[in-house]
Parts: sequence; C-alpha cells; structure tokens
Amino acid sequence: MDKKISDYLLQRGYTSVPSSLPQVRVFFRVDGALAMAVLLIDGRNMIMSPEAFGAIKQKTLGLFAAKGYQNIKLFSLFLTMNVMNFGAIGTKEELSWILDLSQGRLCIFDNQVADFDNLRMGLEQILEEDRKEERATLASVMSDFVLRNKAPVTLMLIIINVLVFVSLSFLGSTEDVYFMTEHGALSLDRILANYEWYRLFTAFFLHFGPEHLLANMLALWVFGERVEKAVGKGKFLLLYLLSGFIGNVVSLAISFLSASNIVSAGASGAVFGIIGALFAIVIKNRGKFGDLTGGRAVFLVLYSVFSGFAGEGIDNAAHIGGLVTGLLLGFILYRTYDTEGDIPREGKEAS
Repeated sequence: MDKKISDYLLQRGYTSVPSSLPQVRVFFRVDGALAMAVLLIDGRNMIMSPEAFGAIKQKTLGLFAAKGYQNIKLFSLFLTMNVMNFGAIGTKEELSWILDLSQGRLCIFDNQVADFDNLRMGLEQILEEDRKEERATLASVMSDFVLRNKAPVTLMLIIINVLVFVSLSFLGSTEDVYFMTEHGALSLDRILANYEWYRLFTAFFLHFGPEHLLANMLALWVFGERVEKAVGKGKFLLLYLLSGFIGNVVSLAISFLSASNIVSAGASGAVFGIIGALFAIVIKNRGKFGDLTGGRAVFLVLYSVFSGFAGEGIDNAAHIGGLVTGLLLGFILYRTYDTEGDIPREGKEAS
C-alpha cells in the first residue's frame, strides 16, 4: 500500500526526500513560493503519541527551512490497521488524514481539511482498488481450496449452508419461527396462499440454530465425501438437490393431509438422501464398500431413522422422503467396476 501511495505522489509531481526515520517517508513539491510537503508515516507496527509526532513535524519543517523555504505547508498521511492508534493526533492536526488499512477507508476528522492538493480522490481510488484486489484474492483462494478438495461439491455445500446461516444470524434469530418463515423456510400456508414454491428448495439451506446446522453439516461431511467420490461431482449434486427437494415435497404433503402448518427447514432430507445412496452403493458392492459393511450400513440407516422419531420437533417426513429418494438414486447413479481378487468393487470417481 505504501508503495502505491508513494508512486501516486511521484506521479502528482512530488519528489522523495531522504528521511532518517525508516517508517517516515517525506515528499515535497514547490508551487510558486509555497513548498508543500507530505509525510507518509507507516504506523502499522507502532503507536505514535502527539508529542512524538510533534517532534517529527518540527524536524521536517526545520529541514525545509534550512534549505531556504519560508512558506511551508506540511501534510501527514498515517497508514494504520487501527485508527485509534492515531486518533489523538487526528483530532489535533488539521493537515493530516488516517488511512485505515483494515477497513480500506480514508478517515478524515471534522477538524481536518476536506482535501489537500487534490490528493483525496486518488487516495480513495487506491484504497478501493486494494479492497477489490483483496476480495479477488480471497475468492481465488477459496475457489482453489474447494476445487482441490477430494470432495469439492460436499465442501461447497457446507460453505453455502454456513454462509446462509451466518448471514441470517446478523439479520435476526435463526431459532425464531416467524423470522425463518420470512426468509424461506417450508410453510404450507405460504405456499398455498402465495404460491411460494421456491421454499421447496430454499428450506434445505436454512437451519434452526447452530446445533441444527452443526449436526447436519457434520453428517454431510462424513457421508457426503464418500458418496461424492463414488458417484462423481455432478451426480452427487443432483442427488443432494433431488433428495432435499423430494424430502420437502413429502413433508409438505404430510402437512397438507394432517391439516397442519408445520414450519420446517434444514438439510436433513438431503443428508438422508446421501445416507440412502450410501446404502444402495453397499448393496451394489455385494455388502461391502471400503470399510463399510452391509451390517454397518443397515445399522446406520435404522439408527438415523429411529433417532429422528425419538427426538422432538423433527421433520421425519422429510427424512423418510429424502432417504427413499437417495436409495433409488443410488441404484440409478452408481456404477460398479470389476476388479481382480477380493478387493471390493467401488465406484470410479467421475467429474
């Protein structure tokens, strides 16, 4: 950042002056009888008191006075990650600005000049470009991390679910039924009255509280990784979406038949679809898939189903709907490949 600002000042006709302080760079330009100097102070690793800054200021003014300049205007730019480190200086020094690098913003106090030598627009543009580069870099890192993962779709789905949950948490309570209904949870009344069919999809990306989210995401990671590597990324995404969708359709149908308006949300239907598909894969591999045997697969399915019925406030209709859908899709989407010896026949990873 300091290099970008230095280059900007040089482009504006300023000249760099040697400084005895490593964290202070001095630039100046002459406009008639006026000498305009800019102090670029890198304060990212220090806290400067008003007294210390006063000493730097007087030393700089003395430097220009010694060279014969009588009319000198000295302006200061502080680069910092914490505005409060230089807040005391900012409230006293009219000719100074603070560049808050943590937020990518130019801080100008009420007592300070609104502009100096027409530098403001250029500095704000540098900060904006830096923010864009930072966002692009973060997006690139996240994208690379997901794509290099052995189960990128599973990881992507977890990230989406978490981001949706965090975003809603800033807007209200994710444990509030009314709030969740307003933001896409499954509701028979809202669908029948307003034809809001999109809820059949949005509902399985919403979660009632952190515990609900954590349980579903943990199950998604444990079982999703195996199934994705077995059927491939595209088929796995189809499996997840169809299981969640049909699970919600079954839930909606049960709600309609029982004349109740139960508001539901969560990725459970999709996760149960993945468990169902895993069971189908074990069956197609003659009772064994990696370290998962037929007996363990049966126990997993039965435990998942009965644990849902044992708890309160669980949308078991969505669970059963997702499980059956996943089981059928598992038989359809998974292909076995012959191998030699006693090695189990496992699916070939596809894209």
